[in-house]
Amino acid sequence: MKFEWFVKIALLVMLGLSGGCGTLDGFLNKTTKRSPQAAEPSSRKGGIPQQERYLAGALEHLRKGNEQGARDLLERICEAPSVGGVTDDALFRLSLLNLRDDSAKSQALLERLRNEFPRSIWTYQAAPLASYLSGIKTLRDRQREMKTLRDLNLSLSRDNRDLRQTIERLKNLDIELEQKIKR
Repeated sequence: MKFEWFVKIALLVMLGLSGGCGTLDGFLNKTTKRSPQAAEPSSRKGGIPQQERYLAGALEHLRKGNEQGARDLLERICEAPSVGGVTDDALFRLSLLNLRDDSAKSQALLERLRNEFPRSIWTYQAAPLASYLSGIKTLRDRQREMKTLRDLNLSLSRDNRDLRQTIERLKNLDIELEQKIKR
């Protein structure tokens, strides 16, 4: 009995995600607390908002290994007006895709996620990653500072060496001058 109920729910969800059921649109709007007027008619196709279709397309691109296609769709979602359950998911996934190339952009996306969707499951999942990226940023800043200090130390060492040589030359000149005066 429970198995039949589970199968029915799974079929309803799959049917709704495929965009083939207009009656499921009312059910989805009630469960996600969005009215049918919340999305403009031009952004809807088969009862599914455009941003949700972009997210589904991005996930399909990721399954196929097409990171750039997924990145493009996720960026479209993030540039559009925020939709709970879609934009937060897109922000998280886009931040993961940007980790390899631009950790600063990834960190900015995670910060936006935390600010705009503080109670999202994606925000909770992103917290350790954001903390890690913050630690990496601090470490990189310290490494840059260490490099600057090393360069400064090297410069001061050269200046000290030059000053020692100058002092030695002055001592030698002083000794020569004393010898000339004694003669």
